[in-house]
Amino acid sequence: MRENGSGWPQEKNINIALLDITATVSYGGIQTAVWELARALNDLGHQITVYGGDGPIRRDLGVRNIRIRTFPFTDRARVLNLGSRFRRIVERWSFARHALPELASANHDWVILTKPFDFFWPRIMPRNSRTRFAFRSGGTDFFLGDRMLKSGISAWFANSHFNAWQIKSRYGIYPKVIYNGVDLERFSPAHRDPELRKQLGISPEDIVCIFAGRLVGWKGVHVTLNALADASLQTLPLRCIVIGDGPEREALQRQAATLGLQQRVMFESAKPHGELPRWWASADLGIFSSIGDEGFSNSIAEALASGLPVIATAFSGNPETVGNEGSCGLLVTPGDSQELAQAIGELALDPQRRRSMGERARARMAREFTWDHVARRLLHGLPA
Repeated sequence: MRENGSGWPQEKNINIALLDITATVSYGGIQTAVWELARALNDLGHQITVYGGDGPIRRDLGVRNIRIRTFPFTDRARVLNLGSRFRRIVERWSFARHALPELASANHDWVILTKPFDFFWPRIMPRNSRTRFAFRSGGTDFFLGDRMLKSGISAWFANSHFNAWQIKSRYGIYPKVIYNGVDLERFSPAHRDPELRKQLGISPEDIVCIFAGRLVGWKGVHVTLNALADASLQTLPLRCIVIGDGPEREALQRQAATLGLQQRVMFESAKPHGELPRWWASADLGIFSSIGDEGFSNSIAEALASGLPVIATAFSGNPETVGNEGSCGLLVTPGDSQELAQAIGELALDPQRRRSMGERARARMAREFTWDHVARRLLHGLPA
Protein backbone atom coordinates (compact mmCIF):
# COMPACT_ATOMS: atom_id res chain seq x y z
CA MET A 1 0.00 0.00 0.00
CA ARG A 2 1.15 3.55 -0.82
CA GLU A 3 1.98 5.90 2.01
CA ASN A 4 0.73 9.49 2.27
CA GLY A 5 3.97 10.65 3.88
CA SER A 6 2.83 10.44 7.48
CA GLY A 7 3.00 6.70 7.87
CA TRP A 8 -0.75 6.26 7.30
CA PRO A 9 -1.49 4.02 4.31
CA GLN A 10 -3.65 5.98 1.89
CA GLU A 11 -6.17 3.16 1.72
CA LYS A 12 -6.56 2.94 5.51
CA ASN A 13 -9.81 4.27 6.89
CA ILE A 14 -8.98 6.54 9.83
CA ASN A 15 -11.57 7.13 12.52
CA ILE A 16 -11.43 10.88 13.14
CA ALA A 17 -13.54 13.10 15.40
CA LEU A 18 -13.75 16.88 15.22
CA LEU A 19 -14.72 18.31 18.58
CA ASP A 20 -15.95 21.87 19.06
CA ILE A 21 -18.91 22.73 21.24
CA THR A 22 -19.78 25.74 19.07
CA ALA A 23 -19.93 23.87 15.73
CA THR A 24 -23.63 23.10 16.19
CA VAL A 25 -24.47 26.22 18.18
CA SER A 26 -23.20 29.29 16.29
CA TYR A 27 -21.80 30.58 13.00
CA GLY A 28 -18.23 31.73 12.51
CA GLY A 29 -14.83 30.93 11.09
CA ILE A 30 -13.98 28.12 13.49
CA GLN A 31 -17.37 26.52 12.98
CA THR A 32 -17.06 26.72 9.20
CA ALA A 33 -13.62 25.12 9.36
CA VAL A 34 -14.97 22.19 11.41
CA TRP A 35 -17.76 21.40 8.96
CA GLU A 36 -15.71 21.90 5.80
CA LEU A 37 -12.85 19.76 7.11
CA ALA A 38 -15.34 17.06 8.09
CA ARG A 39 -16.68 17.02 4.53
CA ALA A 40 -13.23 16.94 2.94
CA LEU A 41 -11.93 14.15 5.18
CA ASN A 42 -15.05 12.11 4.55
CA ASP A 43 -14.61 12.58 0.80
CA LEU A 44 -11.12 11.10 1.14
CA GLY A 45 -12.68 7.92 2.56
CA HIS A 46 -12.34 8.40 6.32
CA GLN A 47 -14.82 7.82 9.13
CA ILE A 48 -15.82 11.20 10.55
CA THR A 49 -17.79 12.28 13.62
CA VAL A 50 -18.55 15.86 14.63
CA TYR A 51 -19.12 16.49 18.35
CA GLY A 52 -20.90 19.70 19.33
CA GLY A 53 -23.21 21.19 21.89
CA ASP A 54 -26.98 20.93 21.80
CA GLY A 55 -27.93 23.45 19.15
CA PRO A 56 -29.85 23.82 15.87
CA ILE A 57 -27.02 24.27 13.37
CA ARG A 58 -26.32 21.55 10.84
CA ARG A 59 -24.36 22.20 7.67
CA ASP A 60 -25.47 20.67 4.38
CA LEU A 61 -23.49 17.44 4.15
CA GLY A 62 -25.26 16.01 1.12
CA VAL A 63 -25.24 12.23 1.14
CA ARG A 64 -22.07 12.02 3.22
CA ASN A 65 -22.13 9.55 6.09
CA ILE A 66 -20.83 11.94 8.78
CA ARG A 67 -22.05 11.28 12.30
CA ILE A 68 -23.18 14.33 14.28
CA ARG A 69 -23.38 13.93 18.04
CA THR A 70 -24.60 16.72 20.31
CA PHE A 71 -24.68 16.96 24.08
CA PRO A 72 -26.02 19.37 26.72
CA PHE A 73 -23.79 22.05 28.22
CA THR A 74 -23.99 25.05 30.52
CA ASP A 75 -23.95 28.19 28.38
CA ARG A 76 -21.09 30.53 29.32
CA ALA A 77 -23.59 33.35 29.91
CA ARG A 78 -24.93 31.39 32.89
CA VAL A 79 -21.49 30.86 34.45
CA LEU A 80 -20.23 33.08 37.27
CA ASN A 81 -18.40 35.95 35.58
CA LEU A 82 -14.78 35.47 36.64
CA GLY A 83 -13.60 36.41 33.16
CA SER A 84 -14.49 35.20 29.68
CA ARG A 85 -11.84 32.49 29.63
CA PHE A 86 -13.05 31.04 32.92
CA ARG A 87 -16.60 31.01 31.57
CA ARG A 88 -15.57 29.21 28.39
CA ILE A 89 -13.58 26.57 30.26
CA VAL A 90 -16.59 25.85 32.49
CA GLU A 91 -18.85 25.73 29.45
CA ARG A 92 -16.62 23.16 27.75
CA TRP A 93 -16.13 21.13 30.92
CA SER A 94 -19.91 20.89 31.35
CA PHE A 95 -20.13 19.62 27.77
CA ALA A 96 -17.35 17.08 28.38
CA ARG A 97 -19.18 15.57 31.35
CA HIS A 98 -22.00 14.54 29.02
CA ALA A 99 -19.95 13.69 25.92
CA LEU A 100 -17.12 11.70 27.54
CA PRO A 101 -18.78 8.26 27.80
CA GLU A 102 -19.65 8.16 24.10
CA LEU A 103 -16.42 9.69 22.85
CA ALA A 104 -14.33 7.35 25.00
CA SER A 105 -16.15 4.27 23.71
CA ALA A 106 -16.02 5.36 20.04
CA ASN A 107 -12.39 4.25 19.72
CA HIS A 108 -11.38 7.15 17.49
CA ASP A 109 -7.86 7.15 16.07
CA TRP A 110 -7.72 10.93 16.39
CA VAL A 111 -9.76 13.71 17.97
CA ILE A 112 -9.10 17.17 16.56
CA LEU A 113 -9.50 20.07 19.01
CA THR A 114 -9.84 23.71 17.97
CA LYS A 115 -9.29 25.58 21.25
CA PRO A 116 -6.83 25.32 24.16
CA PHE A 117 -9.91 25.33 26.41
CA ASP A 118 -10.29 21.66 25.43
CA PHE A 119 -6.73 20.60 26.32
CA PHE A 120 -8.10 18.75 29.35
CA TRP A 121 -9.65 16.06 27.13
CA PRO A 122 -6.61 13.73 26.96
CA ARG A 123 -6.44 13.80 30.79
CA ILE A 124 -10.02 12.60 31.28
CA MET A 125 -9.91 9.74 28.77
CA PRO A 126 -9.68 6.15 30.09
CA ARG A 127 -6.12 4.97 30.76
CA ASN A 128 -6.38 2.25 28.13
CA SER A 129 -7.66 4.58 25.41
CA ARG A 130 -5.73 4.49 22.14
CA THR A 131 -7.24 7.77 20.94
CA ARG A 132 -4.78 10.57 20.28
CA PHE A 133 -5.50 14.28 20.20
CA ALA A 134 -4.49 16.91 17.66
CA PHE A 135 -4.80 20.67 18.07
CA ARG A 136 -5.69 22.74 15.01
CA SER A 137 -5.21 26.30 16.19
CA GLY A 138 -6.95 29.35 14.83
CA GLY A 139 -6.10 31.95 17.43
CA THR A 140 -4.72 32.73 20.86
CA ASP A 141 -7.29 31.56 23.37
CA PHE A 142 -4.59 30.86 25.93
CA PHE A 143 -5.35 30.63 29.65
CA LEU A 144 -3.55 30.21 32.93
CA GLY A 145 -2.41 26.60 33.23
CA ASP A 146 -2.78 25.59 29.59
CA ARG A 147 0.96 24.90 29.25
CA MET A 148 0.64 22.13 31.84
CA LEU A 149 -1.87 20.37 29.59
CA LYS A 150 0.11 20.56 26.35
CA SER A 151 1.69 17.11 26.81
CA GLY A 152 -1.64 15.50 25.96
CA ILE A 153 -1.54 16.88 22.43
CA SER A 154 0.19 14.58 19.93
CA ALA A 155 0.00 16.72 16.77
CA TRP A 156 0.02 20.51 16.40
CA PHE A 157 -1.32 22.58 13.49
CA ALA A 158 -1.74 26.32 12.89
CA ASN A 159 -3.74 28.08 10.19
CA SER A 160 -0.99 30.60 9.30
CA HIS A 161 2.69 31.21 9.98
CA PHE A 162 1.64 34.19 12.09
CA ASN A 163 -0.45 31.87 14.26
CA ALA A 164 2.34 29.28 14.29
CA TRP A 165 4.71 31.77 15.93
CA GLN A 166 2.04 32.57 18.50
CA ILE A 167 1.82 28.86 19.35
CA LYS A 168 5.61 28.55 19.43
CA SER A 169 5.88 31.50 21.81
CA ARG A 170 3.27 30.02 24.12
CA TYR A 171 4.03 26.30 24.12
CA GLY A 172 7.55 26.00 22.74
CA ILE A 173 6.29 23.90 19.84
CA TYR A 174 6.30 25.09 16.22
CA PRO A 175 3.20 23.56 14.61
CA LYS A 176 2.74 22.48 11.03
CA VAL A 177 1.07 25.30 9.06
CA ILE A 178 -2.09 24.34 7.19
CA TYR A 179 -4.10 27.27 5.86
CA ASN A 180 -7.88 27.04 5.93
CA GLY A 181 -9.69 26.33 2.70
CA VAL A 182 -12.66 27.66 0.80
CA ASP A 183 -15.38 25.87 -1.17
CA LEU A 184 -14.77 27.05 -4.73
CA GLU A 185 -18.12 25.82 -6.02
CA ARG A 186 -20.07 27.54 -3.29
CA PHE A 187 -18.07 30.76 -3.36
CA SER A 188 -17.77 31.87 -6.97
CA PRO A 189 -18.22 34.95 -9.16
CA ALA A 190 -20.96 32.97 -10.90
CA HIS A 191 -23.28 33.66 -7.95
CA ARG A 192 -23.45 37.40 -8.64
CA ASP A 193 -27.12 38.33 -8.26
CA PRO A 194 -28.35 41.53 -9.94
CA GLU A 195 -31.75 40.95 -8.38
CA LEU A 196 -30.26 41.09 -4.88
CA ARG A 197 -28.59 44.39 -5.69
CA LYS A 198 -31.87 45.70 -7.06
CA GLN A 199 -33.75 44.64 -3.91
CA LEU A 200 -31.21 46.53 -1.83
CA GLY A 201 -31.64 49.67 -3.89
CA ILE A 202 -28.17 49.38 -5.42
CA SER A 203 -27.80 50.69 -8.95
CA PRO A 204 -25.54 49.07 -11.58
CA GLU A 205 -23.20 52.05 -11.30
CA ASP A 206 -22.75 51.73 -7.53
CA ILE A 207 -19.49 50.31 -6.21
CA VAL A 208 -20.37 47.98 -3.35
CA CYS A 209 -17.96 47.29 -0.49
CA ILE A 210 -18.75 44.38 1.79
CA PHE A 211 -17.75 42.94 5.16
CA ALA A 212 -19.14 39.81 6.82
CA GLY A 213 -18.15 38.64 10.28
CA ARG A 214 -18.83 38.96 13.96
CA LEU A 215 -19.25 42.58 15.01
CA VAL A 216 -16.65 42.85 17.75
CA GLY A 217 -14.21 45.68 18.32
CA TRP A 218 -11.08 43.99 17.02
CA LYS A 219 -12.69 43.40 13.60
CA GLY A 220 -12.17 47.12 13.02
CA VAL A 221 -15.46 47.88 11.27
CA HIS A 222 -15.43 51.28 12.99
CA VAL A 223 -12.26 52.05 11.01
CA THR A 224 -14.08 51.23 7.77
CA LEU A 225 -16.92 53.60 8.70
CA ASN A 226 -14.46 56.39 9.41
CA ALA A 227 -12.81 55.77 6.05
CA LEU A 228 -16.13 55.88 4.20
CA ALA A 229 -16.81 59.28 5.76
CA ASP A 230 -13.52 60.66 4.45
CA ALA A 231 -13.97 63.75 2.29
CA SER A 232 -12.02 62.17 -0.57
CA LEU A 233 -14.73 59.55 -1.10
CA GLN A 234 -17.85 61.68 -0.93
CA THR A 235 -18.28 62.11 -4.69
CA LEU A 236 -17.87 58.40 -5.46
CA PRO A 237 -20.94 56.12 -5.83
CA LEU A 238 -19.90 53.90 -2.91
CA ARG A 239 -22.24 51.65 -0.92
CA CYS A 240 -21.20 49.36 1.93
CA ILE A 241 -22.87 46.21 3.24
CA VAL A 242 -21.97 45.10 6.79
CA ILE A 243 -23.21 41.57 7.52
CA GLY A 244 -23.05 40.25 11.06
CA ASP A 245 -24.21 40.42 14.64
CA GLY A 246 -22.32 41.02 17.85
CA PRO A 247 -21.83 43.37 20.80
CA GLU A 248 -20.64 46.27 18.61
CA ARG A 249 -23.60 46.30 16.22
CA GLU A 250 -25.58 49.10 17.91
CA ALA A 251 -22.47 51.22 18.45
CA LEU A 252 -21.56 50.85 14.77
CA GLN A 253 -25.05 51.84 13.69
CA ARG A 254 -24.85 54.94 15.89
CA GLN A 255 -21.42 55.74 14.45
CA ALA A 256 -22.75 55.44 10.90
CA ALA A 257 -25.60 57.81 11.75
CA THR A 258 -23.26 60.32 13.39
CA LEU A 259 -21.02 60.27 10.31
CA GLY A 260 -23.98 60.76 7.98
CA LEU A 261 -23.57 57.36 6.35
CA GLN A 262 -27.18 56.14 6.66
CA GLN A 263 -27.65 56.15 2.86
CA ARG A 264 -24.26 54.62 2.18
CA VAL A 265 -24.00 51.80 4.76
CA MET A 266 -26.46 48.91 5.11
CA PHE A 267 -26.40 46.63 8.15
CA GLU A 268 -27.59 43.07 7.61
CA SER A 269 -27.98 40.40 10.28
CA ALA A 270 -25.65 37.39 10.20
CA LYS A 271 -26.47 34.98 7.40
CA PRO A 272 -26.33 31.18 7.41
CA HIS A 273 -23.19 30.08 5.62
CA GLY A 274 -25.19 28.80 2.65
CA GLU A 275 -26.62 32.26 1.97
CA LEU A 276 -23.33 34.13 1.93
CA PRO A 277 -22.08 33.24 -1.60
CA ARG A 278 -24.52 35.49 -3.43
CA TRP A 279 -23.77 38.37 -1.07
CA TRP A 280 -20.03 38.15 -1.64
CA ALA A 281 -20.38 37.71 -5.39
CA SER A 282 -22.83 40.61 -5.68
CA ALA A 283 -20.35 43.09 -4.22
CA ASP A 284 -17.36 44.73 -5.90
CA LEU A 285 -14.79 45.03 -3.14
CA GLY A 286 -14.15 43.32 0.21
CA ILE A 287 -12.96 45.41 3.15
CA PHE A 288 -11.40 43.83 6.24
CA SER A 289 -9.99 46.45 8.60
CA SER A 290 -9.23 44.21 11.58
CA ILE A 291 -7.02 45.62 14.32
CA GLY A 292 -6.63 42.43 16.37
CA ASP A 293 -4.98 39.04 15.98
CA GLU A 294 -6.53 36.80 13.36
CA GLY A 295 -4.65 33.71 12.27
CA PHE A 296 -6.65 33.16 9.10
CA SER A 297 -9.75 35.00 7.94
CA ASN A 298 -12.30 32.68 6.33
CA SER A 299 -14.23 35.76 5.25
CA ILE A 300 -11.27 37.09 3.28
CA ALA A 301 -10.82 33.70 1.61
CA GLU A 302 -14.52 33.56 0.68
CA ALA A 303 -14.39 37.07 -0.77
CA LEU A 304 -11.29 36.24 -2.82
CA ALA A 305 -12.86 33.01 -4.08
CA SER A 306 -15.92 35.04 -5.10
CA GLY A 307 -13.72 37.08 -7.39
CA LEU A 308 -13.47 40.18 -5.22
CA PRO A 309 -10.33 42.23 -4.76
CA VAL A 310 -9.93 42.95 -1.06
CA ILE A 311 -8.47 45.63 1.14
CA ALA A 312 -7.18 44.18 4.41
CA THR A 313 -4.90 45.28 7.20
CA ALA A 314 -1.25 44.29 6.90
CA PHE A 315 -1.45 42.41 10.17
CA SER A 316 -1.74 38.91 11.60
CA GLY A 317 -2.45 36.26 8.95
CA ASN A 318 -4.01 38.62 6.39
CA PRO A 319 -0.89 39.08 4.20
CA GLU A 320 -0.54 35.30 3.93
CA THR A 321 -4.10 35.00 2.62
CA VAL A 322 -4.21 38.05 0.34
CA GLY A 323 -0.56 38.04 -0.66
CA ASN A 324 1.61 41.10 -0.17
CA GLU A 325 2.48 41.76 -3.81
CA GLY A 326 -0.67 43.74 -4.57
CA SER A 327 -2.01 41.34 -7.18
CA CYS A 328 -5.19 40.25 -5.37
CA GLY A 329 -5.80 43.23 -3.10
CA LEU A 330 -4.24 45.99 -1.06
CA LEU A 331 -2.83 45.90 2.47
CA VAL A 332 -3.14 48.93 4.75
CA THR A 333 -1.94 49.96 8.20
CA PRO A 334 -4.25 48.76 11.01
CA GLY A 335 -6.39 51.55 12.44
CA ASP A 336 -5.45 54.11 9.76
CA SER A 337 -8.77 55.24 8.29
CA GLN A 338 -7.15 57.77 5.95
CA GLU A 339 -4.91 55.15 4.37
CA LEU A 340 -7.92 52.85 4.08
CA ALA A 341 -9.92 55.63 2.41
CA GLN A 342 -7.09 56.17 -0.07
CA ALA A 343 -7.04 52.45 -0.94
CA ILE A 344 -10.82 52.39 -1.38
CA GLY A 345 -10.59 55.39 -3.67
CA GLU A 346 -7.83 53.82 -5.77
CA LEU A 347 -9.87 50.72 -6.50
CA ALA A 348 -13.20 52.51 -6.79
CA LEU A 349 -11.81 54.67 -9.57
CA ASP A 350 -10.25 51.78 -11.50
CA PRO A 351 -12.80 49.12 -12.53
CA GLN A 352 -10.29 47.33 -14.78
CA ARG A 353 -7.88 46.97 -11.87
CA ARG A 354 -10.68 45.60 -9.71
CA ARG A 355 -11.57 43.03 -12.37
CA SER A 356 -8.00 41.85 -12.90
CA MET A 357 -7.38 41.66 -9.15
CA GLY A 358 -10.60 39.67 -8.71
CA GLU A 359 -9.55 37.19 -11.40
CA ARG A 360 -6.15 36.70 -9.77
CA ALA A 361 -7.80 36.40 -6.35
CA ARG A 362 -10.00 33.57 -7.57
CA ALA A 363 -7.01 31.81 -9.14
CA ARG A 364 -5.00 32.16 -5.92
CA MET A 365 -7.73 30.46 -3.89
CA ALA A 366 -8.05 27.63 -6.42
CA ARG A 367 -4.30 27.08 -6.36
CA GLU A 368 -3.59 27.22 -2.63
CA PHE A 369 -6.71 27.18 -0.47
CA THR A 370 -9.10 24.30 -1.13
CA TRP A 371 -10.49 22.11 1.62
CA ASP A 372 -9.18 19.04 -0.17
CA HIS A 373 -5.68 20.52 0.24
CA VAL A 374 -6.39 21.13 3.92
CA ALA A 375 -7.57 17.57 4.54
CA ARG A 376 -4.63 15.97 2.71
CA ARG A 377 -2.10 18.16 4.53
CA LEU A 378 -3.71 17.33 7.86
CA LEU A 379 -3.52 13.60 7.18
CA HIS A 380 0.09 14.05 6.09
CA GLY A 381 0.85 15.68 9.42
CA LEU A 382 -0.77 13.11 11.71
CA PRO A 383 1.81 10.66 13.09
CA ALA A 384 1.08 7.01 12.36
